[in-house]
Amino acid sequence: MHHGTLEKVSPSPGVALPSAPRDLVPVLVSSRFVRLSWRPPEESGGAVQTYGIYYSQDGVQRERSVNVSEPESLELTVSNLRPEESYTFRVLAYNDRGPGQSSAPLSISTKPDLQVPSRVESLQVEALSPSSVQVSWEPPSQPNGPVLSYRLLWTERPSNKEQSVEVNGLNYKMEGLNKFTEYTVRVLAINRYGPGTAPVTVSVTTQSDAPSAPPQNITLEVVLSRVS
Repeated sequence: MHHGTLEKVSPSPGVALPSAPRDLVPVLVSSRFVRLSWRPPEESGGAVQTYGIYYSQDGVQRERSVNVSEPESLELTVSNLRPEESYTFRVLAYNDRGPGQSSAPLSISTKPDLQVPSRVESLQVEALSPSSVQVSWEPPSQPNGPVLSYRLLWTERPSNKEQSVEVNGLNYKMEGLNKFTEYTVRVLAINRYGPGTAPVTVSVTTQSDAPSAPPQNITLEVVLSRVS
């Protein structure tokens, strides 16, 4: 590609500013940093001295800039960003004459800060006996990575005595409960960021031990209660 026309315009013959770096893409997007990569410009007008990344948060006038530490480097991490914000990035090459053309702008939204799992689905409880309750559930719709385990918590009413257990599967049999007692049950999914938010709470009453108990004591009503 000849750049004869550029030579006439340039203050010193034969030296042009770099053309735009190509293929600016995100390699990794986190909540507070973004790693970018790009390819060199087609025309460097001599050796590229460094690359500069210019970026701004949407709705904020000020554009910030950061340069690569090594001239050959075609990757850079931009840190100190805010979670769940949109940013626009562009990269340009510098040669010994100065800054070249800017790449096409790249828009990226950072991730939420805490990526804990969403709530578990289909939480169900069933009183099996005066002292035991069967609990089952389905995985969260948005686990945000592998679910490592589940935390099952139950609170006895009205004493508010709470117990919890870590469970690997999707069900658990609570045992050693008091007869004809109400318990509220919660299940949280846990990933590497921690336990999930917004637990679903259900209530269950254990059976009374009277063998002649009428059937309505055995069937149980599941009450979805809001977390206070």
